[in-house]
Amino acid sequence: MFQAGDHPIAVLRRRLSLRQARRVLDEAGRELGLPEDEFESPVCVAYSLLKLDFQPDEVSRLLSWQDFERLAGALFRSSGYEVRNNVLLKKPRAQIDVVAYGTSIMLSVDCKHYRREQGPSALAKVASAQLRRSELLRRKTEDTRPIASVILSMSEPEGGFVKGVAVVPVRTLRDFLTSMDSYLGMLELR
Repeated sequence: MFQAGDHPIAVLRRRLSLRQARRVLDEAGRELGLPEDEFESPVCVAYSLLKLDFQPDEVSRLLSWQDFERLAGALFRSSGYEVRNNVLLKKPRAQIDVVAYGTSIMLSVDCKHYRREQGPSALAKVASAQLRRSELLRRKTEDTRPIASVILSMSEPEGGFVKGVAVVPVRTLRDFLTSMDSYLGMLELR
């Protein structure tokens, strides 16, 4: 369990020697494609902790919601997606945390920095809201790639689909992205 006020790097250094921590951070930073001066950023440290099998809800306590969105963007980029964070749509006004552009699909991603699982009715509301934002994005973009809606969560233990929206734990995002074709039938595409 982490202590109140812990800085992510302090948690990593309590578990590993300084040399091991440096190696883990360097590896994670390169994997995420971060510049070297960001290898000790909360994003890189959080990714390192997840790779070391720290519990996602514990890692979540160390990240702000903005850091979690930056982590999401880095994970998509390192998986070959072009990424835009905090996409603002007007008339009606809406905001999408991350839009990830793949070769044949766009992903409209809502990053949920929950510290515990959400119940089915809460997830259904979040899924409906993300579908609406994806529909607005469809109307505002000239890009013809289909748009899939995703809820990226720090704490959901298992992935699944709610109303055609993929609910993906951050730990399994890469697996989800590499298996995207097998999920297309379960996604509500816009």
